[in-house]
Amino acid sequence: MMELTDWTGLSGLALVWMLMSLRLPVAARYAGWRRVLFVVAVYGAVMLPVFGLSLAGVLRGMVGDLSITSVMLLGMALYRRLMRTSVPAQSPGHDRYALLLFLAALALLLYPFALGLGYVDPYRSGYDSIALILMLSALALWAALRKLVLLPLAVALALSAWSLGWYESTNLWDYLIDAPLALYALGAVIKILLLNRKTGRGNVRADPQ
Repeated sequence: MMELTDWTGLSGLALVWMLMSLRLPVAARYAGWRRVLFVVAVYGAVMLPVFGLSLAGVLRGMVGDLSITSVMLLGMALYRRLMRTSVPAQSPGHDRYALLLFLAALALLLYPFALGLGYVDPYRSGYDSIALILMLSALALWAALRKLVLLPLAVALALSAWSLGWYESTNLWDYLIDAPLALYALGAVIKILLLNRKTGRGNVRADPQ
């Protein structure tokens, strides 16, 4: 029987395949519950091991387990695709952009040092650091008081999953961010800033898809 950690890791990557499947021409033929059934069928197909390895497992072998934040964002994107709803333009300081900016800052904080640039390794603070937990909790509370949703939700989900030992990793950072998400957040923030500078508008689109 598949362990919970393996199921979670594979399911997170199955979301990637499910989102890609909705871009196929055949997916456009379905609507409503048929569209949902199509995605469920894709989930079953990519989770089904063939000769001991599934499509989700192949992707997992390439990028590792996705962070809880990535799973949250992918789940939101899948819901929007299923419901065929769009994301309204939002101001740079609001909700979606705030989460992307937070993730981009984490990427700049963690990954350069993890590659050996400097003598300090912030990644190690993710191992049972009370100070880190308090700082993240304070940040989530501050964001919630500013009526932001995604940032405090991401922090709350990551802290909860980490405290439950949801993944094999015992490092809190692995629950908050992963390499693909770091690259995406950096690219998205740069794109949003350039677009805002080019247009001179106060509102820019900050879509996590």
